[in-house]
Amino acid sequence: MKFGVYIRSLREKFGWTQPEAAEKIEIEQSYLSKLETGKCFPSEDIFARLSNVYRIDAQQMSESIDSNELEKLKEVSEVRKVVLENRQSHTMALRRWLVTGLTFLMLGGACIGASTLSGNEQQYHYRSQGILLAGEGLDAFSIVNKRTSRLKEEQPDQFKIQKEMVERLDQLDNISRIHRGASYIENVEGGKRVFILYTTREVGVNTMLQWLVVPAIMFLTGSFGCFLIGYRWR
Repeated sequence: MKFGVYIRSLREKFGWTQPEAAEKIEIEQSYLSKLETGKCFPSEDIFARLSNVYRIDAQQMSESIDSNELEKLKEVSEVRKVVLENRQSHTMALRRWLVTGLTFLMLGGACIGASTLSGNEQQYHYRSQGILLAGEGLDAFSIVNKRTSRLKEEQPDQFKIQKEMVERLDQLDNISRIHRGASYIENVEGGKRVFILYTTREVGVNTMLQWLVVPAIMFLTGSFGCFLIGYRWR
C-alpha cells in the first residue's frame, strides 16, 4: 500500500473531508492532497501532526505500506527507527531459516551416507549330504566319495551300501554368520543332518540402515523449503 493511500484511508475512516482533515492537521488542503496522491512526503513535523490527528502507530503503519514507501519516509526519525528494527528482525529471521536449512541439509546428507554404508562379514558355508537314520554314524555319507569300481570288486557289501546312500543323497547347504565349528548336527523330520564346514568367505554386505532413506528425504525436503522461504523473504 502507498503511504498516500494509507493516510487517505485513515481520513475516510474518521469520516472527514480533505478540508476538515487539513484544518485539524493545520496544513493546507492542497498539501494534504499532494500527500494522499503520493506527490510529496511529510517532514518530521508534518508526520508528527498526522500521527497525532490520525493516531498513527509507526510499527502498525510499517506492516501496512510498501517497504519502498517506508524508505521515502526514512527522514522521519520515528519511521527510521521502525525500519531499522524491522531490518534487524528480518535479518535474524532470515538467518534462522538459513541455519535451519543448513542443519536439515547436513542431517539429510548424514542419513543418506549412513543408509549406504557397507562392510565385510565372514560367512561360514556348511553342507549336509542327506538325512541320517537312527543308528547310522555321522560319517555314513562319506562312503559315496569312495571309488565305485574298487568297492564293487573288493567289497561288494560296501558297494551295495554306497549305492543305497547315493540314492538317499539330498544335499542341503547352510550359510551362517557364526562359526559353529567344523560340523554341527540338526535334528530334522525322519532323522538328523550333519552339516560340515566346507568353505569360509568374506563378503561385502549393506548395513541395516536403509530405513534412514525416509528421514533423509524429509530432511532434504525441509532444507529446500527453508532455503526457498529464505530466498523469497530476501
